Amino acid sequence: MRTLHRLLAVPRQDRPAGLLLLVLAVVVAAVAAAPWLTGADPTAVDYLDASLPPSAAHPFGTDNYGRDLLARVLFGGRASLATAAVTVAVTVVAGTLVGAAAGYLGGWLDLVVTRIVDVLLAFPRLILAIAVAALLDAGLAGLVLAVTVVSWPGYARVVRGYALQLRDEPYVAAARIAGTPHWRIVGTHVLGGLAGPVLILAMVDVGEVVIAIAGLSFLGLGVRPPDPEWGAMLNEARGFVEDAPWMFLAPGLAIVAVVIAVTYLGDAVRDALEPRRPRLPAPRGRRTTRPVLALDEPVLARLGELTVDAGETRILDGVTIELRAGECLGLVGESGSGKSTLAGALLGLLRPPLAVSGGLTLFGADTGGWTDADWRRVRGRHVSLITQDPLTALNPVLTIGTQLTETVRAHHRVSRAEARRRAAETLERVQLDPELLRAYPHQLSGGMRQRVCIAIAVINRPRLLICDEPTTALDVSTQARILTELAELRRTLGIGMLFISHDLRLVSQVADRVAVLREGRLVEQGSAADVFAAPADPYTRRLVDAAR
Repeated sequence: MRTLHRLLAVPRQDRPAGLLLLVLAVVVAAVAAAPWLTGADPTAVDYLDASLPPSAAHPFGTDNYGRDLLARVLFGGRASLATAAVTVAVTVVAGTLVGAAAGYLGGWLDLVVTRIVDVLLAFPRLILAIAVAALLDAGLAGLVLAVTVVSWPGYARVVRGYALQLRDEPYVAAARIAGTPHWRIVGTHVLGGLAGPVLILAMVDVGEVVIAIAGLSFLGLGVRPPDPEWGAMLNEARGFVEDAPWMFLAPGLAIVAVVIAVTYLGDAVRDALEPRRPRLPAPRGRRTTRPVLALDEPVLARLGELTVDAGETRILDGVTIELRAGECLGLVGESGSGKSTLAGALLGLLRPPLAVSGGLTLFGADTGGWTDADWRRVRGRHVSLITQDPLTALNPVLTIGTQLTETVRAHHRVSRAEARRRAAETLERVQLDPELLRAYPHQLSGGMRQRVCIAIAVINRPRLLICDEPTTALDVSTQARILTELAELRRTLGIGMLFISHDLRLVSQVADRVAVLREGRLVEQGSAADVFAAPADPYTRRLVDAAR
């Protein structure tokens, strides 16, 4: 369903794609309705009307035999497009099945298929198609077979690569262990995960197939005269390019329009299904109404027995924590203890294959049924994140001003001028010169970049700020200044803060309460003074002793 939604959104998000889709639809509809759009017989010869230019009686003119070119283009389109569609379908099925079987089963079958594919791909595609078509009888069947023979290796190679990856996935291994037949695993588990890549490859390949079919027909290896076909029509018109150019232009423009349309649409579909930035599935459940947030609640977030599993590995195990307004909770633990995963849960960033159970309440609302749209309305506005590496958090090709203003306009209906005013004001709040709005991240020092990240996080005045080791990449003096600024922002803006770190000395400077994670379990929590002065858990005592 999500794939269908992305495909339906292509014409809206890409205007050229929408226009070309309309052109392609008009061409296909005209070709399909050829008997109703023209009453002329595409094969009827009338030497009295030979080589007539376009007119009301013959909108595309006539050829050297007096045949109506509009009728021949429309009926020829039936042969060209139908042959291309059948060829792509046969090629996709053959290449996908062979590639999936070779990649999944491996062994001698994979070796044989790989060698055959390598040999076929070593030959120029069109030359090999000409050789194959020359060995077969002319006609649509021979045309389809010739183009299929040279096209299926490309699909087989791509599908084999994906199958090699999928066969080692846990769900495929589980199916094998359960005794599921290989043919069923290939047909469901493997091919089911290849639908997107194969669809993209087919869409991009349609244009090449149309050109290949037209090229073979142009050489006389396709449809037999006098039946119309775009490539064959070009062959017939090659001797009249100067005297009757309309004979050449009519089928030529049809081929150009179809090839440009399907090629651009193929690229648009590829970008929609496999964009450069990852598109993640919606978290859990579906809602019909927006969640109501109680932003004045003293408890900003409450985790109740939160558990996160990745397959058989448990990342968080029954964690129960409260985050309160105006308070800083320090979350400490060694690397791999689950600190960043907990932060991801508060931001709604945990996705399959992670399995999440337990309760998470944010601003008085249960997030169990939130959609991705619900989380987008909260992230960056009411809950913000400061990461530990500002260089990777900032976009290197956008100015600081652009990154700040787009953060504002993503959540507020304000003008660019107002957004820029807020950006300058926020930079001043984090001790940076507003002139830096025109600077790029690489022009700033590490401490300045971290301040920019803090500005992006607080520009919408969030109620909860998550600091995931925000001073790790900074020197000691810069760390001290950043911590002072964070404390000042918490005091002036009334922000609740989750400060994540494995450094207890830093946490002791900013935290009111401390929670200690070990291997995903909450081993101790309490006021910072109590935890650091008299830790109850042996693990906490070791951490405190190591920090002294």
